[in-house]
Formats: sequence, structure tokens, C-alpha cells
Amino acid sequence: MDRLSYYGYLILYVSVLFAGDPIIIDGQFEDWSDIPIIYSDPENDGILSDFFNLKITYDNDFVFIYVSFHSGEFLFQDWNEFHMYIDADNDNNTGHPIAGIGAELDWCFGERSGYQYFNGQAIELMQNDIILRIGPTITSQEFEIGLSRNSTVLTLNNTHSLEEARIIFVESGGGSDQLPDESGGIYFTIEDDIIPSAFPIPLGKIDEEDIRILSYNTLNEGILDSDRQPHFKRIFQAINPDIIALQEHSDWNQIDDVIQSWFPQDIWHASWTYRDLVILSRFPIIGDASLISSDRTMCALLNTEQELGKSLLIINSHLSCCGNNEDRQEQVDEFAGVWRDWILLGDGSFNLEFGTPFIHLGDFNFVGFKQQVETIRVGDIVDENEFGSDFFPDWDSTSIVDLFSRHTQKRMGFTWQNDNSSYNPGKLDYIFYSDAVLDTGRHYVLNTMVMDEQILDFYGLEAEDTYLASDHLPRVIDVRMRSSLGIKKEKIIPMGCKIYNSFPNPFNSSISLKFLSSYPMHVKVSVVDMQGNIIKVLINETKSPGSWHLTWDGLNEKNILASTGLYFILFESDGVIMKAEKVIFLK
Repeated sequence: MDRLSYYGYLILYVSVLFAGDPIIIDGQFEDWSDIPIIYSDPENDGILSDFFNLKITYDNDFVFIYVSFHSGEFLFQDWNEFHMYIDADNDNNTGHPIAGIGAELDWCFGERSGYQYFNGQAIELMQNDIILRIGPTITSQEFEIGLSRNSTVLTLNNTHSLEEARIIFVESGGGSDQLPDESGGIYFTIEDDIIPSAFPIPLGKIDEEDIRILSYNTLNEGILDSDRQPHFKRIFQAINPDIIALQEHSDWNQIDDVIQSWFPQDIWHASWTYRDLVILSRFPIIGDASLISSDRTMCALLNTEQELGKSLLIINSHLSCCGNNEDRQEQVDEFAGVWRDWILLGDGSFNLEFGTPFIHLGDFNFVGFKQQVETIRVGDIVDENEFGSDFFPDWDSTSIVDLFSRHTQKRMGFTWQNDNSSYNPGKLDYIFYSDAVLDTGRHYVLNTMVMDEQILDFYGLEAEDTYLASDHLPRVIDVRMRSSLGIKKEKIIPMGCKIYNSFPNPFNSSISLKFLSSYPMHVKVSVVDMQGNIIKVLINETKSPGSWHLTWDGLNEKNILASTGLYFILFESDGVIMKAEKVIFLK
């Protein structure tokens, strides 16, 4: 197929008007906003958990279920006794009797197993029997679930078409919640709507000037495995990366030779290998280093001055897996502290110019607490006694971006899959980047198993390439420098000064402010009303290096309580306004 034919092929995907609700299972929920709630469970009717809202929709392949809780965070693949019962034929005389329905499916999320009830038999199920997809893979107050509408369970061993059904969510144990509270479950229907297939994402760059980065866990040095190497070769050549960050690979010299042979027209450079992490690049490597004591995070600074006007820092991580939540939190805490000191104090492995674009990617194994993601994204350190104070990790004193990408031809966001595991596919591989200085081009997860034959042929791929190469899928991101650093309408804070968000906000008694300085500076912090009038000057003096805390108690300069409303807190350093933060005062 030539390129013109390829794009003509894509047009077929948008040439018909469709109905239905295409959902991406990726742990985000914007695509659920227009789907109506079919049941809202009362608050405070459960002890350990408290179900809230339920939504159900579908596409051609999946039934999609959204469920949320009134409070608390839960992990759907562990630490719970949540059961989902589905009466697939809407007949309470068949299946397993439970709360007024006859369930053909009983799935226990915390046990990662379930049962099919058919013709008086109970057949044990694994996640792959129902093609189970769940997002997010970390703790949350809301979840989206996908399961195959054509599975043997929901089609009664292929004797039935899923059209009318009922569903119940139950937490096992005394005093636990049930959704719905009433007997008979919640009725839903599956229609014959034509749902659009996911629009294929082309594998090439949008702009050839972009820099392409590939992150890939190759599973036990898979690139050097003679049986798997042909799959990797086709994948790498189809993606055609400029920078490669590998996990589970321990020999930089061997892998450099392999990559060089796949792309002989370029000179490739390899970092040193730290634990099982290595970075390869078409651009010269200025320096590389391990960043934390476990060697589970390393970095390489690349000479991209000609392409970006600055060097590019690539940070590559492979954190502790599975149930090692304490180890993972310690690793991200340590990294956040190292990054803070590097940015603020210049205390790093090598000199890092202010505003250096950076991307942090790899196999983070985030399958537990959401806090681990937030530590990387926001700089919220849990163990501040050991690793120091919190620190917004981007150059403009904001969070960095957790990039969500979908499969090139499927509305899924998972990056790891093992059909023989009790764990359903999940997002374990992340890409974080500085949006203070970087823009993204094309980005995606490559899964050849769901790509059409014509597109596979076009890129020289085979259907099972990603499936046989590794249990992880390759993640791809293209980047370029932002056209304007003022898009955020916030001045980038000079090296050595960090201003934290005030809290609590809104407040009704007092609000706390915190800033960190690595050198002496004159600081003025003022409270200003909506008309620009100064309500109170909290500080106006030179401060020595260190961490400083301020409090505003709502009083003006005359010690009279200010009116309820919106105010700005202005932070000035050496006469320059560095930050203007909106705060709400409630009496």
C-alpha cells in the first residue's frame, strides 16, 4: 500500500455517521461526562466502602461500566472484596441467584478471579476469559471497566446475544454496601448501534523536526534473544526513534551494536548501564548518571542544541514491582528530593542549565497507591524527614504532565499485558514531561495485535510482534520546544527560588504560605484585593537562604477582619512579581 492509499484507507473511518459511546479505558473520565447516571447509591450506607454512581455503555466489542465511591480510595485489582454480578440473559431463573437476579458472571475484583454459572455448573474464570480491562491501575475514587460483550460468559457459551441484562455490585462482609440497595439489580440494554472504530494513529511524526523518544521494557534483555530479536527489529524500525530508553537490559555495549545495525545510516550513542537501565541516542551524550541509591532511576543529558536550542535531559526509571509499595514510595521520594536539590541548588550529577527540557519515562510499576504518581508529577514527598520538603518539579513551579496515550488502533491505554496472569492489563509505563518548555507532537502506545493487516503491511510489521517481543508495549512521544514560554502566563522562577501553593484554599481562619530560597534575596509578600488595593503586607525584607513560612489571618493593616471574597497574594523578589495566587477568604 502506498502512502496515498494509506491515508485514503483512513478516510473510511470517518465517512459514515455513527451512534454510540466510544470509551477509552485509560483511567481518565472525560469521555464519561455525557453518559447518564443509571443509578446513584445513597451516601453512608456502607462501612468499609460506600458506592456512589453507576454508568453503563458499550461499543462493538466491549461493555463499559463506570463506578464511583462517595469517599475513600480503592485499588480494584487488590485489597478489596468487591463483586460484580451480571445477569446476561435478564432471567432470574438461570445462573447464580443473588439479590433477585440470576447471575451468569460473578467477578471478585480483589481476588482477580470469578465464576461463570451456566447449566448448573460453576466454572472458574481468569481475567482473560472475559477480556477484562480496568482503569486506573492505581488507587482511585472512580473506575472504568471494560469486558468483552462477546465472551463465552456474556453470550452463554455462544448461544445468546447480549441485549438485556442486569448488574449488581456487592462488597462481601457484614455491614458492607450493595449497589443497588433494592433487589433485582440494575437493568441495562445493549443495542445494535454502529460504533466507530478508533481512528488509526499514523506511526510517523507530525513534524519531521520533532525529536522522537521510545520507552520500552524489553523483558529480560529480550532484544538479545535470537527468537525475539526479529520482532523487536520490526517494531524499532517502524517507530524509527531518535532516542531509546530501555528497561530490563543490562549490557550497553551489546545493545548499542544491535541498534546501530538496525539504523546504519546514523551514529548511535549509548549511556552506561545502571542496574537494567540504558539510554541510546542519535545525539551525542554529554553525561549520564544514576540518580537514586537503588540505581532504579538514571539519566542522560543529550546534545540537542542544534535541534532544540538546548540540551535535552532524559530520565529513565524502573521502579520496584508488584506489591512493593513502600519501596516504590521511597524511590520516588528520593528522586523528588534529588531533583529538587538539582534544580534549586545546582547540586546534581552534572551542570544543568536553567530551563533544560526534560522527560521522565520508563516502567514505573505503579500498581498501588496513587500517591506514588503524585510524588513524581507534583513533587509531593511523603517522607519529608528523610528526603526534604515538597517541590513542584517543573521550571515554572508547577506540576509536570503525566501523558496519557492510547493504542494506535484501539481505545485502550494499557502498556503491560500477560494473558496468563491473574492481573488484567494495566498502565505500568509512564511518560512525564516538562510542559513549561516542551510541546508534544504525536504520541501513542504500539500494540500490533489490534492493528489492521493493511496498516501492518504498510509499516513492515506482523500482528504478533509486540505480543511476542515483550509483556510491555512500547510508548512513543515526539517533542519540540514550546513556541512561547509565556503561554502559562506565569514567569519562570529563577534558579534557587521555589514558591509553594498556599493552603488551605479556600480558608476561614488563616492561610499558610511557604517559599524556599537557596541564596539571599529581598522578598515582599502582599495581600491585594480585586481592585488592586493592598490589604496587608506580610513581609518586606531580605531573607537568608532557607525555608520560610508565613501566615495571613484575614486581618488588614488596621487589624480589622477583611471582607469575605477573592484576594491575590503577590510574591515579589528583588522588585519583580514572581507569582500572583488567587485565594478565597470565607468568614
